[in-house]
Amino acid sequence: MKRVLIAGAHGGIGAACASAAQARGCQVAGVDRGTFDITSAAGAGAAVAHAVDQLGGLDGIVHAVGMSGRGLGDGPAGQCSDEAWQKVFRVNLDSAFYLIRAGLNALSAGGGSIVVIGSALAATLDADFLTVAYATAKGALLPLVRSAAFSGAPHGVRVNIVAAGLVDTPMARRAMTDPAIQQRMPGLMPLGQRACTPEEVAEAVMWLLSDASSRTTGAVIPVDGGWQLR
Repeated sequence: MKRVLIAGAHGGIGAACASAAQARGCQVAGVDRGTFDITSAAGAGAAVAHAVDQLGGLDGIVHAVGMSGRGLGDGPAGQCSDEAWQKVFRVNLDSAFYLIRAGLNALSAGGGSIVVIGSALAATLDADFLTVAYATAKGALLPLVRSAAFSGAPHGVRVNIVAAGLVDTPMARRAMTDPAIQQRMPGLMPLGQRACTPEEVAEAVMWLLSDASSRTTGAVIPVDGGWQLR
């Protein structure tokens, strides 16, 4: 039975991961902003320590914490606000670093898997989705995860990214309710011609947490309906 910490467990993708893990018989410790603030080193360390204490150890960690900065002024590079840049990086990137660092130390004794939710926007540009802070923060996850995978490999710790396309969650409400963007879906996500569901992203996360992916580390697994093929 896997023991899994899910950060962002109340969000769309995080909640789907928690449900999928529990359905597979995993023990799950879910944390979110109301319990631990993992955008700080102390908060991330406390979240990992809490999960270890609650579950008697850890086999897996999922980082499903994220935010859009559009409401704060994220947008094209020449227009992004200072506030959006700083907060988007803190929530999307700093929290991943702090959780991965604490997770590597917690998992090194027995091995395990760390999965980070990334974004197809890290690898593509589109006029309807120009958010430089978000794309840059998600793009920076790649060297972070590869470095962590390199450090963790000798200890049996794997670290990977699931790069999601447009996912039908509250964070994507703007795109999901914009008729013009919805009309573009066959071109944006040609496989299925619709947004992904949180459950579809969670399935990829479950594979990376499982022993079936025991030889996979430092990888980016796209769950984006073909978004990056453009």
